[in-house]
Amino acid sequence: MKVYTKLISIFLFLILTCNAIWASCNNYYFPDLLLWIFIAILICGLSSGIITILSHIFPEKWYSPYRKRFKVSKKENKFYIKLKIKKWKDKVPELGKLGGFSKSKIENAKNPQYIFKFLTETCIAESLHFFSILSGILVFFFLPKEYLLIIALPIFILNTILHLLPIIIQRYIRPKFLKIYNHILQYEENNNIDNALANENTN
Repeated sequence: MKVYTKLISIFLFLILTCNAIWASCNNYYFPDLLLWIFIAILICGLSSGIITILSHIFPEKWYSPYRKRFKVSKKENKFYIKLKIKKWKDKVPELGKLGGFSKSKIENAKNPQYIFKFLTETCIAESLHFFSILSGILVFFFLPKEYLLIIALPIFILNTILHLLPIIIQRYIRPKFLKIYNHILQYEENNNIDNALANENTN
């Protein structure tokens, strides 16, 4: 949460300061600028909320970790390591519990059904954050032209960063848990084969 708090505070401070200076230099009414800043934030927030609701309506098979768009290459994973993701990923708020499944703590690492559900939720989270970034473009359509650079653009950048961080985290942790899931399935399959062979020998 600290990462988000700092980012939002810094961006809002810069936006308000720049707009205050811009308003005084161009004879604009500062409260009007505050109103449009609030509207821009509201647009991003509401669109993200709608996308979050819609993302949980579609069937879970659409979010299979085996789908091509959710696969993560070793090169991509190494890039996330270079970003020192381990140092900051736990500081980014995990809001999965709002959808009924928290990814902040692994409840049952030996249960394949649970691990697959966990993997599916990472794909859902990645999708909704991706489309929330795209929905941020709406601010450019709703705000007056004179506010596109001083309000719409910085709010869009802030919205992008806030949603990009969780996407990176989901794509970083997914390969590890997919490997665990496949290992559990392989272990159970081998056990079933051993049990079947043992039954044949006893008969």
